[in-house]
Amino acid sequence: MHTVTHLLTATLLAGLGSAAAFGDTPTYSFQDLGTLGGPESVAMGLNDEGQVVGWSNVDGCIAQGHPCRHAFLWDDGTMIDLGKLAGDEESVARAINNDGVIVGTSESDVVAGFGTFHGFVYDAGVMTALPDLGVGQSFPHDINNAGTIAGWTQDPTVLRDRAVTWTGGAIDNVGDTESHTYNRAQGISESGVVVGFAWNLFQPNDAILFDGGWFTIGGTGGQFQNAEASDVNDSGVAVGLQAFPSGGWHPAVWTQDEPAGIDLGLLPGMTLGSLYDVNEAGHAVGASYTDFFPVMSRAVYYDGETMIDLNDLLPAGTNALLWDAQEINEAGDIVGTALVNGAFHAFLMSVDGDGPWTDLGSALAGTHGDPVLTGTGTLEDNTPVELALTNALENSTTFLIVGLSTLDAPFKGGTLVPALDLGGFPVPLPTGPLGEIAVNATWPAGIPAGVSLYVQEWIQDAAGPAGFSASNAVSATTP
Repeated sequence: MHTVTHLLTATLLAGLGSAAAFGDTPTYSFQDLGTLGGPESVAMGLNDEGQVVGWSNVDGCIAQGHPCRHAFLWDDGTMIDLGKLAGDEESVARAINNDGVIVGTSESDVVAGFGTFHGFVYDAGVMTALPDLGVGQSFPHDINNAGTIAGWTQDPTVLRDRAVTWTGGAIDNVGDTESHTYNRAQGISESGVVVGFAWNLFQPNDAILFDGGWFTIGGTGGQFQNAEASDVNDSGVAVGLQAFPSGGWHPAVWTQDEPAGIDLGLLPGMTLGSLYDVNEAGHAVGASYTDFFPVMSRAVYYDGETMIDLNDLLPAGTNALLWDAQEINEAGDIVGTALVNGAFHAFLMSVDGDGPWTDLGSALAGTHGDPVLTGTGTLEDNTPVELALTNALENSTTFLIVGLSTLDAPFKGGTLVPALDLGGFPVPLPTGPLGEIAVNATWPAGIPAGVSLYVQEWIQDAAGPAGFSASNAVSATTP
């Protein structure tokens, strides 16, 4: 292995002078989680360990005339098919806690959203049906780290929807004491507070909260004041949607200081919106969308003060449109659904800056095979960082490119870190057999926090369409 030691000097610092503004908003890396072989996938749940659950189409599987979907667990780059309960056709995973316990529905005869839905819990590789109240259907939506599950089923004695919880496999009809005719639970906090929505026949929905007793927290302003709560944290911040006198439903936040609900408004050009999940920091995610054809949607991120189009936080050059965001964990990582090359795929947006380098993939084509760049170490002041390049061919010259952005390079089918992005790099590395090369770079003091740096190796390639090949790009963020 060739080893080169280099100190990134004032040239780098000069290029970072305008980057301090990035410190106020998280910077993210983007991962397309792929599918189970079918055309599409959707992410619905995320835990603090970075495990993702949702559903994906399965190659060659058809149910009721449509591509069937199976619940999945995505863990450390691998998507696992969780299967379904015996006798059912499809399944959907909706939430996962930090112990890796998953809840969702196993389904049959589903057409246009209607069919038979059996709640399940998946633990240690085994999928088990959850009990219901006797009608044969149940819908678990959320699970906390204590293992308590919130959702809804139907009460056969009155044939009405009822909010329920499950603990240790036993069901509790908590909605039986709620004042509306119908009620459903959709979210649960770590301390066991439940939120959802309720309604009377031919009347709008009200957002509700259960904390030893039931409270109506939104939607009480009169006709068409629909409200639904989707999630709540231990600080009492609840999120969801609420219809305001100005028009259709908007993303809403309820707090002890704002019990009537905060109207977050909509992204430009959108007519409706909702928030689906909130973490303990009070940051929430959801979607802003249209109610006319063709339907358009954008994932949104609420930072506790402002609602942001999550697409504005994508790494530069990412070929994806974030359609919705379903869950945010305590680190601020986000999952949802993105439109990628005309198909919906589950995605994970990971907050940069907590140490690991992110592989952005997509090496640029050339005559040097498949060069792979990896990075270890953080971008803290005067801390050594190791970059390793493998699979480079012999007798080539390589350059270390460091930048503040990336670009799509359609002519080579990959991600490109611009050479002049920091005004003065690249740094040439040795010529010779480069089967593997390591670069030990020490980042100087004074780099602003929250700055994402992108690194790539360019390899001389006179035969290539633009004179070079390139490795994948990797990125990290200053803490």
